[in-house]
Amino acid sequence: MSVITVEGLSVAYKLYSKPTDVLREALFGGRRHDKFWALRDVSLKIGEGERVGIVGPNGAGKSTLLKVIAGNLTPTSGRVRVDGRISSLLSMVPAWNESSSGLENIRFNLLLQGMSRSAISRAIEDIVDFTELGAFIHQPVKTYSTGMGARLSFAIATATEPEILIVDEVLGTGDGYFAAKAHRRMQEFCARGRAFVLVSHSIAAVQQMCSNVIWMQNGGIRAAGDAQSVLAKYELDYRRSEDEATRGKAIQAGMVVSSKPSPGEMGGEALRLRIVPSNGLRFSTTHYVKEARIVNELAGLDVKLPLTIASDEADGGGSLDLLSSEWGRLHERYGAECRILQRASGRNPGGQIVIGHELALAAPSAITALNVSLDVASQETEALAVEVLDLRAGAWKQAALLKKTDLNDGWQRLDFRVEIQLPDEEIAFQLRESLLKQAKSEVEITHVEMRVSGKSAHSVMEREGFEIVIDTEFNESVPVADVGIKISRMDGTYVYWQSSGMAGANIYEGKGRRRVTFKFEDNVFGAGEYFVNAYVADGWKFPENYPYSQVFQRLVNALSFRINRSDHDLDCGVVAKLFPVRVDEI
Repeated sequence: MSVITVEGLSVAYKLYSKPTDVLREALFGGRRHDKFWALRDVSLKIGEGERVGIVGPNGAGKSTLLKVIAGNLTPTSGRVRVDGRISSLLSMVPAWNESSSGLENIRFNLLLQGMSRSAISRAIEDIVDFTELGAFIHQPVKTYSTGMGARLSFAIATATEPEILIVDEVLGTGDGYFAAKAHRRMQEFCARGRAFVLVSHSIAAVQQMCSNVIWMQNGGIRAAGDAQSVLAKYELDYRRSEDEATRGKAIQAGMVVSSKPSPGEMGGEALRLRIVPSNGLRFSTTHYVKEARIVNELAGLDVKLPLTIASDEADGGGSLDLLSSEWGRLHERYGAECRILQRASGRNPGGQIVIGHELALAAPSAITALNVSLDVASQETEALAVEVLDLRAGAWKQAALLKKTDLNDGWQRLDFRVEIQLPDEEIAFQLRESLLKQAKSEVEITHVEMRVSGKSAHSVMEREGFEIVIDTEFNESVPVADVGIKISRMDGTYVYWQSSGMAGANIYEGKGRRRVTFKFEDNVFGAGEYFVNAYVADGWKFPENYPYSQVFQRLVNALSFRINRSDHDLDCGVVAKLFPVRVDEI
């Protein structure tokens, strides 16, 4: 049974270039604003008893979605149906009177939530006990620290036994002790079969509290499913962005649009195009694309590409690659719906366009000629080019710019001519395979496993030694490399991290295959389920090369294993080791 149903939900905000535009629009009419879509066509269902985490970068639309579900924000379109009483923590202060005491604010907020006076008397005792604010409960809330306000907010929100609890990152401001208390209360809440929705940037918190995860990006849903699989994809995505943002070679490489295709740019489509700055660098400003049209005169096809994710049946043979390239969210500029195009870390460069066989193919091994028309507007002057992926040459090649035409309201039409010889499917497959081999990272991780007593295993007893073995392959010789692992518990608790170079095991002038073995002869891990992330980078040298200037490869959830409890029922926590104890007379 669904307790929250969201159908076609969209939220838009008006954006004005300058304050006087608001007055001019009101007095003289016309449209003098852009429309920013915080959410666009979002649909989801949350069932009874579900614990759902919502993750995504800043500006993805997470908090906006929660505000609409909680009834604090009216959507532009779409609808939300909620079956149950909601209690939400969307800010640190529900409805504070700064001059009143904590006790008076408790009574006021419980009255707002519809609680009877007799029930309020019973709830106050529980709230005061849970917050542990002591004498401060009688002091004005303006004297409270942020952490004290967090305690009181959470206690009030969970005191009314809501059927649906919504939390937006607020617990991150409390201390560790209170955060643990709050987590226990939320776990008890979920165990009673109610729905729980959490927005957080902490993967550990989401993994600990939630069974399902929604990953939001650009005001829409990028992925949804079980927590472990979605969080693994999300972590890998933002780690790649993080790697690109580090110093040294990664920064220098990130400024230039490479002419060599990456593995992620070589799918099974007939043709791939990309819109990039004509100077060969990454985007330095924001562009708006309101129309992208592909014309194949020989085939008699004229296709206007949809600005949203298109179904296979409706895309007409072409679509924007919205998930893996630099297309941003939908926007409305002076009444025209468009798609933002700007630099995005960790994405394939440019606004990429996938062309299917229906639109691209003329005849096998013949020259395919396409006209590409773009209606664009830019915040600043930055010339754009269209490039086509030439599988035969193994490189991106620039298309010919035929003409520029100025349109109304700052829009400009760019017309390009793409001419390329398409190989037949068998040759195209072979070319892609060859390019994929060429595009391999200098160093790759080929295998990760756990070994106990020299044999492959997936579990080990407490205090029993084990090894984590990582096999690497050097596709090119590199001056120095090291391998690192991060071990976390399945509940998201960060347990351990180390690189081989930290232990004096940097790999110098690596060639061929190398095996790196982390020996946990002194196993201090407590009973539980664990998973391992692994990476290979350009050598450990602290602090000169940390963060790493280049990470060759990362694997998220590369290995999972279990530590089984010994013949006792004691839970010693993350560390389960008996340390020496001495008793002296004093």
